[in-house]
Amino acid sequence: MRENRLVGAQIGCGAFAREQHLPNMASMGDVCLKYCCDPVAEQAASAAREYGAERPVADFREAVADPEVDFLTIATPHDQHLPIIQSAAAHGKHVFCEKPMAMTMPEAFEVIRLVKHSGIKFCVDLNRRMAPSMKALRERVHRQQASPRHQPWRYVETDREELPEETHTHLLIRIQDESSSYRMIHLDPAHGGGQILGESVHWLDLACWFFAPARPVEVTAWGGVRMNHGINLKFDNGDSATLDFSSCGTFDFPKELYEVTSRAALFRNLFFVENRYYGIPGLEKEVFPLQHDDLRSAIPGEGFDAFLAKSQARARQAGENLRNVPQRLVVDKGHRNMMRGFFEAIRVNGRTPCDEYCGMQATLLALLAIQSIKTRSTLPVLMEEWRPAIV
Repeated sequence: MRENRLVGAQIGCGAFAREQHLPNMASMGDVCLKYCCDPVAEQAASAAREYGAERPVADFREAVADPEVDFLTIATPHDQHLPIIQSAAAHGKHVFCEKPMAMTMPEAFEVIRLVKHSGIKFCVDLNRRMAPSMKALRERVHRQQASPRHQPWRYVETDREELPEETHTHLLIRIQDESSSYRMIHLDPAHGGGQILGESVHWLDLACWFFAPARPVEVTAWGGVRMNHGINLKFDNGDSATLDFSSCGTFDFPKELYEVTSRAALFRNLFFVENRYYGIPGLEKEVFPLQHDDLRSAIPGEGFDAFLAKSQARARQAGENLRNVPQRLVVDKGHRNMMRGFFEAIRVNGRTPCDEYCGMQATLLALLAIQSIKTRSTLPVLMEEWRPAIV
């Protein structure tokens, strides 16, 4: 720590680190970025110049060995996470790790062991649970579950009792993505593991957070293990979540849509910028600011329609590649809140917003989904796997 500021090192300085980790740390006055580490020397050097890091280095072990460094943020290929975490734990450095935390269950158990024995704080950036719009959506659903309210014109059968399944809640997650953006390293089974391990861990974790303290007890999946797939989670209280992931879509429209049905009401989250509620009297839509909005002056306003207009205006400037457009347009998916929660846990010796057990559970569900596709079967989530006994 330096003058009450946490001192950190960014491990991996590629596109995602520049999109989230580095600008988020730069915006926090109680954090000091000392190292930018990347095996590509120019990548480390340019990131250090842009975000004010003192030392660009190729070998992350130089940063880990520095006694002044308090924490690492990891944004490397998935298969490189474990050796970095091992080194960090050996030197007592706290870790903020990109998803997936691990690619296999033995790796996940090893991470839990390392964190437990070293006493470091560990956080996995399964960020959707920290998005302001998603937290508001869950709160609205919980209110409806606790004290249902309905439109006065709602049709109700009065000559029968309510059936048990009518009290359940279902979460539907629709992802339409554009596969040409996927780097081969993410699809390589040894380095990235495919989209279930690399991306769908986000939504598997979100469903577990959304329905907690209920836990998933069954996984049924279909499609392919590399790209297009669907996954259904059944929870021990009867609630359920279904993910529909397509990589055949377009960046011309927002990637994510969430719908929750519960107690005769519908709750919709439109790409983290707007929540709409149906079936509940007097409940107006909610809009949420973007994390970065360089088009706010040209196209004022918030909410889904405004975001769509800004996104399309930005795309018209793209020419042959959207990456060429300088204006940033980034919705708030919870990355900054997750990182802030990690730093707060270090300062107060508390629990991080998404700890090593959450990271392990997301990996477990992803691996079960892959196995379900391969065997064309529904698989149980065993308690001893969900909450393992690790010495």
